[in-house]
Amino acid sequence: MSSRYRVEYHLKSHRKDEFIEWIKGLLATPFVLHAVSPGEEEDDLTTTQRVKSKYADILKDIEQLIINKIEFDKHNVAMSGAYLNECSPDAKSRLNLLVPSIGTFFTELPLERAFLWEDSQRAISSRRMIAPSFNDIRHILNTAQILHFIKQNKLGPHKGGKPLKLVTFDGDVTLYEDGGSLNDTNPVIPHILQLLANDIKVGIVTAAGYDEAKSYESRLEGLMKQLHTSTILTVEQKSNLTVMGGECNYLFRYSDDIKDDSDGRAYGLEYFHRETWALDEIKNWTKQEMDALLDFAEVTLHSLKKRLNLPEEVPIIRKKRAVGIIPGLKFDPVLQKKIALKLSREQLEEIVLTLQNSIAESPTSRNIQFSCFDGGSDVWCDIGDKNLGIRCLQHFYDPEVPIQPFETLHIGDQFAPMGSANDFKARLAGCTLWIASPDETVNILKRLLE
Repeated sequence: MSSRYRVEYHLKSHRKDEFIEWIKGLLATPFVLHAVSPGEEEDDLTTTQRVKSKYADILKDIEQLIINKIEFDKHNVAMSGAYLNECSPDAKSRLNLLVPSIGTFFTELPLERAFLWEDSQRAISSRRMIAPSFNDIRHILNTAQILHFIKQNKLGPHKGGKPLKLVTFDGDVTLYEDGGSLNDTNPVIPHILQLLANDIKVGIVTAAGYDEAKSYESRLEGLMKQLHTSTILTVEQKSNLTVMGGECNYLFRYSDDIKDDSDGRAYGLEYFHRETWALDEIKNWTKQEMDALLDFAEVTLHSLKKRLNLPEEVPIIRKKRAVGIIPGLKFDPVLQKKIALKLSREQLEEIVLTLQNSIAESPTSRNIQFSCFDGGSDVWCDIGDKNLGIRCLQHFYDPEVPIQPFETLHIGDQFAPMGSANDFKARLAGCTLWIASPDETVNILKRLLE
């Protein structure tokens, strides 16, 4: 009989990435057939080399499938988006047939080279008992994307290269720990400054939704200070830092010249009115439509709170462009003070999946895009998503010639297909790196910049 952990893991299809799971399945075959047990007589180095070669061959083949899909998608765009050729009106790329949920690839991915690099760091082919894992493949995909941009940067635009122009970040668990902030000692700050010094635009695209700058400035205080005191960055380079709040609802840009600051501070984030940067599809959303969607989401949350028998102290919070449920505080008679409540993993997943499905099936979402996500301790429904937020930034930086998806890189931690996945939609707007901690973000930027 399977363990409880194994049963629960396999039931949680909403937390799996089908492409990564497919690659795991392909790599499992050479692991089973060629990675012999440690006690066998064959030379261990020979075995490792054989397994490494098999893994590399498979990833090279996947690399070619991605190239084929990119070419096929270009053909479809030329044919007005229809899957047409001389043989079949329903033709699809080979990769689409093998992984039906596969999305768009904006760049080629040198997976073979990426695997060889990761193998040198993680000794994947030297393992005899543990097959290539989800994390192994996630790291390989990340490294492949980094290698692509390093190559493009070396080529430069004059030799046909397509260098990186925009890097966007999630906030919690990407730049800082969940609920944390960017203080002066955060190791990611020097790398953000280096991106700006290289004339790469930087956007922080977060679900945190505030229509005033102070809330963002307090969480980014260390970055704000170091931008202000930097003697390396020009005024223009400093202004290439933006914050997109509430997925795609509030835009701020760094400025060394804040004239209306109530605290008398001369630097910080400058607010931009929605009409000056929003895409037409966002401008077309009426207040009545947005309020109707949030009203429906709020009613659904109240219903779930009652059905799941959540404590009365668990509040439902309504904002201008979002509604959510958070843990709250409860008085402990023993300790004689209020203590933080905690929602269980099962409760959070039940809430986010039910909320997402209910809204999707309701008429309130007919004209408006939305995103529901589990933040680790709370659940929120936001108007819009990070696809729109990143696309708005691509146009904001250059309205005449917007930054393209193949020139864009989004770094985040929530890319699961459903549920806790408000970074998932970012895959529609640009290339992505799936990280699991702020430390990974630092290491990735180090490699990208070197």
